[in-house]
Amino acid sequence: MRAAIPRVHPRRAAALAVVLASALPVQAAAADPPPRSREVQELIEEAEKAARRLDLARARELWARINELEPSTMAVCQLGVFDLRLGRLEEAAAELSTCVAKMPAPTNDVERRRHEVRRADLAAVRQRVAELHVSAPPGTARLLVDDREVSGGGPVFVAPGQHEVTATGKQGQVAHALVKVTAGASRRVALAFEAPKAASAPARARNPWILGSGAAASAALLGAGVGLHLAGDAAETETAAKVSRLSDGSMLPSSAQFRETYDEAHAANTRAGLFHGFGSAALVVGAAVGAATVVYAVWPRKAEIRTRGAGAEVKLVW
Repeated sequence: MRAAIPRVHPRRAAALAVVLASALPVQAAAADPPPRSREVQELIEEAEKAARRLDLARARELWARINELEPSTMAVCQLGVFDLRLGRLEEAAAELSTCVAKMPAPTNDVERRRHEVRRADLAAVRQRVAELHVSAPPGTARLLVDDREVSGGGPVFVAPGQHEVTATGKQGQVAHALVKVTAGASRRVALAFEAPKAASAPARARNPWILGSGAAASAALLGAGVGLHLAGDAAETETAAKVSRLSDGSMLPSSAQFRETYDEAHAANTRAGLFHGFGSAALVVGAAVGAATVVYAVWPRKAEIRTRGAGAEVKLVW
């Protein structure tokens, strides 16, 4: 009896043929390939088995591990092939670009065919992604396209749409640009850090003579105000004593002594009013001079108003 041959669906067979043809390892043409470690050789065999059963994600994972252990053009080419089949287009474009650039020149029909397949894969994926060439400003410490760190100069492959390109300088400077690209497009992006703002002229120092004079005048006026109020209180006490003598019946209203005491009481009352009035004025002026001196000492010497998207920002500088 003959063994039954399993039937394979035509579409699955075609897909299997494409994957296997694309995934065959690339060998150097001019010389034998360098010896591989046993671990890498086993990983390659396992990756080829995964490709035969169309487990592309597993095959890609294995080739990534191989490339970590022993980086090579062959591993990069394999990663490009599987990333393209898995729809990881930006990664596939970068890997296939490196693959095509570094593949050795073909020496026979098989290698020539493999070159053609790789170039066709690269051309196909380039039509589905966009390409950015970013010129970073001098002194750039970090360059990002969206949230992905990239290097300047070489192409950066991105999905069609809008992307943010950001450069951060070693001194904390920031430059960014928004770029909108379509599939198959190539765009150059030149970034520049903002020019540093001119330094503000140094604010004039506080005049120590004004500060000292203001403080002394305030203290003197406050002291005078307190003294005048005390003198006014004493004059009020004297007035009360004189009035008490005038009303105690010890003197006749027609006597010269009564008249003299009356005049003294009137004079003391007048002095009390004057002392209290001038004392209150001295306290008010002294407090005003003291407040003005404090304001002069601590009031902001400069204010800047900066516009923002949602309003304005006021910056006070002491």
